[in-house]
Amino acid sequence: MNTIDQNLKALLDERFPQSTDRLFEGASFKEAGMDSMGVVEFIVALERQFGTPTLNGNELGAESTLQDARDLLTSVGVG
Repeated sequence: MNTIDQNLKALLDERFPQSTDRLFEGASFKEAGMDSMGVVEFIVALERQFGTPTLNGNELGAESTLQDARDLLTSVGVG
């Protein structure tokens, strides 16, 4: 497991433990049981965890996956 995945797993285990396994299996946030407010909370947690610039909240949605989050982090220089 790479560093980004380790950090994502720790973040998810802390804030969304019921969703962690499903997200790592490729489920969308919605399929993993996260509502739109959960996705927003996840985006804020990403900003804090990875020290990213402020994200506008439109980068990820309920149909997004953990791979989309990885791609977003890479696009802002994390990794």
